[in-house]
Amino acid sequence: RFTPAKAQLGHAHAMTTTMVRAVMLTVLMHISLVSHGAQCLEPEEGASIHSDALDLPWHDELCCDSPSTHLTAEGDETLAPETNRSESNLPHYYRCNFRSLTTKSHPHEPSAGTCLDILCRIDENWENLTCDLQFHGPPSTMLNAGLMAFSLQRLLSQKEDTEVNDGNPASDNPVFCEAEDSFTCSVALDGTKTFVTMVTLSISNAVAPPVLLRIPARPVKPSPPDNLSHIQTIEAELILHWDDPSDSDAGPLRYEVRYSSNTTHPAWQVVSAPREPRLSLDLKPRLNYTIQVRCSSLDKPPVWSDWSEPHHIYLDTVSYIPEKVVARPGENVTVYCVFNDHNINSSTAMWMLNFEQRLHRSQYHPVNQWVSQITVRPSETRMYDLLQCTQEWTIPYSQIYVEGASIDINCETNGDIDAMDCSWKNTQWTEPKFRSRWADLPCDVMEERERAGKNVGEMGPACLQVRSRHKTCTIQPLRMNCYKLWLEVPSRLGPIRSKPIYLSPIDHVKPHTPTNVKAVSRSSGVLMVTWEPPSLPVEGLQCQFRYVSSPSAVRALPEWKVQSPVRVPWAEVAVSVMCRVYVVQVRCMHTNGTGYWSKWSESVYSTPQNSRAPERGPDFWRILQDDPYRNQTNVTLLFENLQISGHSYCVDGFIVQHQASSGLVMREQIELVSSYSFEWNQLLQTVTVEAYNSLGSSTNNINMTLERQPKRHCVRSFSVLAINSTCVSLSWSLLDNSSVPLSMVVQWSPQRQQDCDHHQGQSGEKWARLPYTDRPIYLRGDFFGSEECGFYLYPVFADGEGAPMYALVTATRGDPAAYMMLMIISFLSIVLFVTLVLSQNQMKKFVWKDVPNPNKCSWAKGLDFKKV
Repeated sequence: RFTPAKAQLGHAHAMTTTMVRAVMLTVLMHISLVSHGAQCLEPEEGASIHSDALDLPWHDELCCDSPSTHLTAEGDETLAPETNRSESNLPHYYRCNFRSLTTKSHPHEPSAGTCLDILCRIDENWENLTCDLQFHGPPSTMLNAGLMAFSLQRLLSQKEDTEVNDGNPASDNPVFCEAEDSFTCSVALDGTKTFVTMVTLSISNAVAPPVLLRIPARPVKPSPPDNLSHIQTIEAELILHWDDPSDSDAGPLRYEVRYSSNTTHPAWQVVSAPREPRLSLDLKPRLNYTIQVRCSSLDKPPVWSDWSEPHHIYLDTVSYIPEKVVARPGENVTVYCVFNDHNINSSTAMWMLNFEQRLHRSQYHPVNQWVSQITVRPSETRMYDLLQCTQEWTIPYSQIYVEGASIDINCETNGDIDAMDCSWKNTQWTEPKFRSRWADLPCDVMEERERAGKNVGEMGPACLQVRSRHKTCTIQPLRMNCYKLWLEVPSRLGPIRSKPIYLSPIDHVKPHTPTNVKAVSRSSGVLMVTWEPPSLPVEGLQCQFRYVSSPSAVRALPEWKVQSPVRVPWAEVAVSVMCRVYVVQVRCMHTNGTGYWSKWSESVYSTPQNSRAPERGPDFWRILQDDPYRNQTNVTLLFENLQISGHSYCVDGFIVQHQASSGLVMREQIELVSSYSFEWNQLLQTVTVEAYNSLGSSTNNINMTLERQPKRHCVRSFSVLAINSTCVSLSWSLLDNSSVPLSMVVQWSPQRQQDCDHHQGQSGEKWARLPYTDRPIYLRGDFFGSEECGFYLYPVFADGEGAPMYALVTATRGDPAAYMMLMIISFLSIVLFVTLVLSQNQMKKFVWKDVPNPNKCSWAKGLDFKKV
């Protein structure tokens, strides 16, 4: 209940005593809960409250004629059965009219009487009904206003009326407010039910038409919206979306959106949204925005829900539409680049593929000022491609997944056929997962059934190991028949799978290396190779061997000669040299040609198949190098290439025999080398070199006696004439009392000094054994590595060597090329002299040829041309 003292006074001029006493404004706001005789407006339970009642807020104007004419109103007895906000619907009582301020079809007309502005509404908390009454118009009308009254009466429903008639008391105590001039009056509400209130208002004795107001029940506070998300359009528009609360059944909703880029002290910007759960936002790039949404029903005033869970948006400089997309091989994909920084124009876009490949400008173009469009065909050999519209190394990109990409998966079954290694080359940043499926069916049957949509077989085991950039997975234990293999990349759009391959492990076997490899070169000119193949696969194997003729070639870059595969554990090939050592390797693979070759076996060296022992030992010579500090001499034996007739035997190496004067014999076996060195104690010693093979050693050998006693002189003269750089002429003569030697050994090396000691040894020493003859003999070789070359001549007798003779020859001495050059220069000089003489005579004839004849020229008569 409100007393007149509780009314809120309005305008200050109403406080004037003369005005208060001249015109007393009394307003009575009365809410009656109606006694037993209250009017019932609902015909039955569940029917809607009076259909002509007006909704809140109610805003209207009441104008009455001048109060000089007194009309008497009977209060409740003058209630009209129906009222409306417009003048056409409200019944017109004498001298008072309602003029709706919200009806555009009935504009306000000025009145000479008293006019009162009325606004009734419910406060934001739905706790009070508040009515504001305010005079407007000229002050003279306010001073002439008489006594006024204002009342409200609640109309009961049928159910409420029955309860009153059954003896249950209902409150009908009126609530009223008194005030002078404009005022505001509030009435507490029962927010659990909807009811109708009838409003009556009188000024002096003039009664206004009654008005029915519908007071709704307090709306239920809805739950906040959920599932906030956002998208960008190809028009560079950012759209925020959300879902209505799941428990919302109050009809259409209204929304408010607030957002802020400062999370510590947010300065919220609030935007009203239409009835649709979406809103376009204008956000700046490179800022972290927090966004929330709330909702309410369309009731006034609104009862807002709590703010939703925060949704965060961060816009980079550019965005891509779509950010992720799945395509099939061969399909074209269109991607849009949105520049969120509106200072950048889309015409500056420069599209890149996978951060490194610049795309041609013909593939893309600007759609509008801030959007660039490109159409590409993704790679068919990659699980996904990345697109960027800027050259900057930034995180944003568009990712195009390729469903069914052709990834090369290579599988290799081991020699025991109990495990299979599958590998692929990974060029992606995301690590793909290896997947397998096994079925006890042939591969063509499994593939055909899966194409028909049937689920065949069972999933294989997980990948056991992954190594390096060439990824490898091992399937173990291994089953036979068919495996389906593919790669899989996880994504927000679901798993992306490569094109599957179907294979049988038995078709991809890499056997073990063959063992017990042997190679024999026969006297018939054939290299025979044998081996033991691995036992698996049981279907059989085919093998092949390769060989190279020089062992040193294996350490460098060998030029292997590969032979055709055979299905027997042996093979042979014709070779030109029986005694040459061949390096041989063997490998095998499945007999049907599928799978992989095994690794090559370890290298083995061929051995010759000799028919007899060597006939004779090698020819050799010695180079002596004295060591005076230890009273020893280093002896280097130089072996001549051993000439072998036919292919009946080979030489595996040499045996060097040292026999001292005391009869002690030492034998040392060496390989087939070109030189051999040992220490000599300068005592008398005989050295013999034998050639040997698997059947024995030679019997016809050369002996060399090493001794320090003075040697006999037997050579009178020794001369060397250089024919050219590769040929010299040697001549010598013996003393008269000297016997004929068995042979003559010539030793030479590049040098300058005649008196150098031949016992000191020289680098690059070469030698030759020549037969004795009285005539000059020609020797071929590379003599002039420097300007001079020194030659030693050793006569060799059956019992030892004679004293050597030395000769020094230069590269220009006796060289025919020098004489030839001199002859050419002389010839050219003669030709030049003759040419000059002949040319002088020709010039004389040419000059005097046109001299005039004095007998025929008049001007020349009497002239002595000789004197001239």
